Amino acid sequence: MSQNKEKREELESQAAAIQEQLTKTVTEYKKVGNQMLIAGGILAGGYLLYSVFSGSKKKGSFVGDAIKSYALALALSYAKDLLLDYLASLEQETETAVVVEESTVNP
Repeated sequence: MSQNKEKREELESQAAAIQEQLTKTVTEYKKVGNQMLIAGGILAGGYLLYSVFSGSKKKGSFVGDAIKSYALALALSYAKDLLLDYLASLEQETETAVVVEESTVNP
């Protein structure tokens, strides 16, 4: 019986270690994914700005220009909000990491 208990404890510790590694990996992938999403949004916004302002020099309609301006303002406002939220989450993660690190250094 003790041999079975030892084997079970060994397997449970291995499972816990693997689960911890997977959790760390998933967390890292989420961070990279968020960064790539933000970078893609910035590139898309830059392309949108480029396409809006580098269009042909012919006169557009007043309504069309107003719609473009309004859509551009909405897109930039949304991108700004996403960036601010992302920066706030990074700041919170950094503060949490510093608190955890301080508590392990100075118990």
